[in-house]
Amino acid sequence: MLENYSSNATTAKIRAKYAQLFTQEDYRELAALRTVPEAAEYISRSARFREAFAEVDPNTIHRGFLEELLYRENFETYIRLCKFQGLDKQPFFGFLIRRSEIDCILSIINRINSSLDRTYLSDLPGYLIKYLTIPVMELSLSQTYEDLVAGLKGTRYGKVLKKIPVREDGRADYTECELRLRTAYYEELLEQAEKEFSGSVSEELKTIILREIDCRNIINAYRMKSYFGYSPEEIKRRSLKYYEIGKKNMERLYEAADSETMMDMVNHTIYGKNSPDTDNIEVEINSVKIRRLRHYLTGSTNAPVALYAFIILCDIEVSNLVHIIEGIRYGVEAAAIEAQLITL
Repeated sequence: MLENYSSNATTAKIRAKYAQLFTQEDYRELAALRTVPEAAEYISRSARFREAFAEVDPNTIHRGFLEELLYRENFETYIRLCKFQGLDKQPFFGFLIRRSEIDCILSIINRINSSLDRTYLSDLPGYLIKYLTIPVMELSLSQTYEDLVAGLKGTRYGKVLKKIPVREDGRADYTECELRLRTAYYEELLEQAEKEFSGSVSEELKTIILREIDCRNIINAYRMKSYFGYSPEEIKRRSLKYYEIGKKNMERLYEAADSETMMDMVNHTIYGKNSPDTDNIEVEINSVKIRRLRHYLTGSTNAPVALYAFIILCDIEVSNLVHIIEGIRYGVEAAAIEAQLITL
């Protein structure tokens, strides 16, 4: 267990990067632009992404490459921060690599289920490959679910996926695969937060992780109830079994008569307090999450806490930027774009 993790230099470095994140005014100015090259030019001049665009001409950049640049900068920022003061020597700090591996595996499963012929190779982010612990290039050639599981033999993911039954058509249920992989991911993350750290570091990390799970469960439950009419039991079965607000409180949300009732109940929890007035469940829940993450980032002297909170904020920022770029591409009005952004 690591007893001393104030790592003031790392925390200071993270806060300096945090100060570079896009503000609400930045988003407003960006959303008001009318072409993707204009958006690329605006982003390229920001302190946050200036280095990433050093050898790129914003006026000729393809929209897909622009978005990949943003995701790559997020990942490389994470790598740089983990290497600073040797944080990457502890298993917990591999959290983004493990999450990326799961995303790769799920993309391959989706390709197999969609009968697409090896198309994942062209979509694989090249900057990830050298950091992954799984043979993703070989795995991307899998033609069946059993091929994929065989390729993952001996890994943490193979142990999870081999327990999922294969249908007669050689495929496995995507939702079940995702649920089990993410359950194992969070189980390992919580265990590492407990064993590798102590005191306030451990407690703050576990709280952030559990609230992240709560937000995922609430958003997914709302979608299942609102769009697919799933029963409370089906929602429970498809949700992660870890809770910050408690199992009973979460299951009360699942048991709400309809999605409107559920949201009214959410508004009486910590995830509805001072939330923005919006019909978008993801915007509402994640806006509250941002507020808590910023509290931990600016108030904690613990590097693991600051780093984990910061990376989630970076993910949300890039999600916002991609949403703006897509909105500009399709000629969506600036006000409509802004309404879907996750901000304070």
